[in-house]
Amino acid sequence: MFESRSLKATLQQSIVVFSLLLALCFILLLISYAWIVEDNVFNRLVSSEAQFIEQHYYKTGDIASPRQPFMTLHPGWESLPEQIQKLHQLSPDRVEFPSGDKGTLHLLPITLGVEQWVLAADVTTFEVTRDYLPRLIPWLLLALATVLLLAFVLSRYLSRKIIQPLEYITANVKQHSPGQTLTLKESLPNNEIGYLAHAIQSNIQQLQTALARETDFTRDISHELRTPATVLKMVLSRLNTTQPLDKQTLLQLKQSAQQMEQTIHVLLALAREESMQTETLCLLEEIEHCLVNNQQLLKHPELQLQLEVSSENRVAANKNLLHILLNNIIDNSLSHASEDLLNIQLKGNQLCIANPVTTSSPENPLTPGVKGQNSPGIGQGLHIVNRICQIYQWQLDSRHSNNWFYLTIDFSG
Repeated sequence: MFESRSLKATLQQSIVVFSLLLALCFILLLISYAWIVEDNVFNRLVSSEAQFIEQHYYKTGDIASPRQPFMTLHPGWESLPEQIQKLHQLSPDRVEFPSGDKGTLHLLPITLGVEQWVLAADVTTFEVTRDYLPRLIPWLLLALATVLLLAFVLSRYLSRKIIQPLEYITANVKQHSPGQTLTLKESLPNNEIGYLAHAIQSNIQQLQTALARETDFTRDISHELRTPATVLKMVLSRLNTTQPLDKQTLLQLKQSAQQMEQTIHVLLALAREESMQTETLCLLEEIEHCLVNNQQLLKHPELQLQLEVSSENRVAANKNLLHILLNNIIDNSLSHASEDLLNIQLKGNQLCIANPVTTSSPENPLTPGVKGQNSPGIGQGLHIVNRICQIYQWQLDSRHSNNWFYLTIDFSG
C-alpha cells in the first residue's frame, strides 16, 4: 500500500502547491496593477499641468506657476538635486524619482521657447497604495489561506475519487490467489479506471483459463496415453521375442494406436487458444454436417434417422469442438446400437440422442476407459464429450430405459 499512499500524497501536494503558486501570482499581479494605475494617474496629472503651462506661455509669453500646490517648475535639470541628475543621466526616459526620506517625485521636462524646464510633482502624500498595503496584507493572507483550504479539500476529493479505486484494485490484485476468480465490484467509475479494472480482470481470467488448459493437458497426457503406451511396449516386446502375434494382440495394437490418435487430436484441440473462441452456430446445420461426413454411415445403408431439430436454434460454441462432440456421439450411437435406428431431438434447450441397445449400459459411461461388455471401442468417446461439455458448462446426462440408451445435453447449463 506504500505506492498508493505515495501517489495520494503526491497528488494532494501537487494540487496544494499549484494553488499556492497561482494565488501568489494573482496577489502580485493585483499589487502591481494597483501601483501601475496609481503611477499613471500621477503621470496624467503632471502631463495635464504641463500642457496648461505650455498653452499659457504660447498665448501670453509668460511662464505660469503650476496650479497644483504639490507641483513646482524648475529651470532645467541642473537646478534639481544631484541624486536626481545622476539617475536622469543613467535613464533619460525615467519619470519617477526618489525624493528625501521615502518621498517620490514625478518629473516631466517641458520646452518653453528656447529653454527647457522641468515640472516636478511631489506625490508622496498621495500614494495610497503604499499606505494601504499594510492594511491589505491581512486580507490577502486570509484570501491565500482560503485558497489553500479549498485546494486541500479539492485534493482530498480528487484523491478519493481517483486514488481510492486504484487502491481497491491494487488490494484485490495483491490478495488474489491463483486458481480463484478475480471479481471487482461494478461500482467502479465508468472511465479509464473502470476500463483498467475490466482489462486487469479479463487478463487474469485469460491467464487462469490458459493455466487450466495447460494443467488439464498435462494431466490428460499423463493419464490417457499411459495405457496405450504400455500396450504398445508389450506388443513390441512380443515382436522382439519372434513370437507370432495372435488376433487379440493385433486388436490391442490397433485399439492402442486408435486411442492415442484420438486422444492426441482431442487434447490438442482442447489445449489450443483458438478453440476457446466461440461463435453463434446453427445447431441443425452442424448436426447435418457431421452426419453427412461420418464414415460409419456407409456401414449402415438402412439406417432410420429421425432428426427433429429446429433450424432457428442457435448455440454458442467453437465449431471445431462442437464437431468433435457431435462426431463422438454419433460414432458411439452407431457403434452400440442394436438396430439401425438413431433419434436426434431438441426439446427446449436439451438435445437428446437415443439408440436401441440389447445390453445394459455401464454405471459410469462418462468415465474414461469405461465401456460396455461387447463394445469394440476404447471407452474414450463419451469422456471426450463430457470434457467438451464441461468447458461450456453444459449439463451432460446419460440413462438406460426400455432397451434404449439416451444421451442428453442441456445447453442452458
